[in-house]
Amino acid sequence: MTPAEVQALFQHLAPDLDAMASPWALIGSGALIVLGVPLEAAADLDVVTGMDGARRLRAAWGAWLEEAEPKGPDGPFRSLDFARYNTPWGPVEVMGGLQVRGRALDVVGPIPSGADQLRILRLFGRPKDIEKAARLEAFLSAG
Repeated sequence: MTPAEVQALFQHLAPDLDAMASPWALIGSGALIVLGVPLEAAADLDVVTGMDGARRLRAAWGAWLEEAEPKGPDGPFRSLDFARYNTPWGPVEVMGGLQVRGRALDVVGPIPSGADQLRILRLFGRPKDIEKAARLEAFLSAG
């Protein structure tokens, strides 16, 4: 998705996310685009929430639910409730109870700050995350 498509997707879904009465946060490329980081594209919008939030979104977005396999339990990431949605505005992945290396991912606010996104990208540690962290650092240092 282009940055404009990511922004439009987020604008369409934000009311549902706010209405579910559970904490949630954006992470990944989509979150960076929403923050204004100059990325060319994002595959989807990644939403992290608790188990209750994931259940509420599954009920609200059930018509858009796709079959998807969660990350394997032997990998560095594990969602206790993983769902992929093909919304009319673009794809969304919801990770309920996301754990990274056996620990719950701690996120602050619906759109974590650049510093918090940097922490998350480094925690994930995959090559693509490290590359995004470098781009985010450059963006943050440019002010």
